[in-house]
Amino acid sequence: MMASMPPNHPDVSAGTALQQTDQRMKTLVLAGTAEARAVVAALASDPAFIIEASLAGATTKPASLDVPTHKGGFGGEEGLARFCRDNGFDLILDVTHPYATVISRNAALAAQRAGIPCLHYQRPPWMPEQADRWQHFSSWQDMADAIPAKTRVFLAGGTQSVEMFMRRTDITLIARALNLADKTSSPQTIFINALPSKTVEGECKLLNKHNITLICCKNSGGNSSFAKILAARKCGIEVWMLDRKPVAFSLDGPAQKGMPSPQIHDTVETIISAARQYAAVRLGH
Repeated sequence: MMASMPPNHPDVSAGTALQQTDQRMKTLVLAGTAEARAVVAALASDPAFIIEASLAGATTKPASLDVPTHKGGFGGEEGLARFCRDNGFDLILDVTHPYATVISRNAALAAQRAGIPCLHYQRPPWMPEQADRWQHFSSWQDMADAIPAKTRVFLAGGTQSVEMFMRRTDITLIARALNLADKTSSPQTIFINALPSKTVEGECKLLNKHNITLICCKNSGGNSSFAKILAARKCGIEVWMLDRKPVAFSLDGPAQKGMPSPQIHDTVETIISAARQYAAVRLGH
């Protein structure tokens, strides 16, 4: 569904006509990250762009992006391509979470179907320091299976990872994620329905309170959940991480011609700059 639109933003149905008369680049930002919020804020105030956003719906009450925002899925690559064609989009900016690989793949394929380019943001992963004890796993199942009995585990891998860890009845599990409010805690499994703490002190307090001996998480990169990694470092706790999947889509195709290189970016500044460069070429500025 489409969220209500703030003043001074064009109606979705009028997008194509406004694009033709005002010569602005109508851009869909696939959002859900702090970086996407920064991209939207920068380009929404740029007169060369008409910005709309999309949220997958993982968060029940996300903060407003202050642009027209589609919430929920599109129905795969075909649905996203149809949405882009029907609403006259000129460009897709994929600024989703580094583990949202299905969305990123669909964005690349949908852009090719719709005949428009797509730029991707890929947040750099965290890197270990000398004293860190990190292990990497290719799947949550492999990770859950490898945990020694009687381990006290802090799981920060998102809602979808919880069920397979719960099957380990010989460990104590403390799981933190959004959308866990409907789950009931027990002496063996404690659910924390919350976002990560922003401070190392807050994360250390949580880890010490539950006598955590192992952290299981994603290597998400960025600052939003880095405090738990710093807390693990400070408290000397081992960290097991889910590996990122490699890029599984092609960036070739006629729609990508004329796009600034590279098409995958690791900073907010460079993906914004690339979008502006492309707009300047397309709009003849």
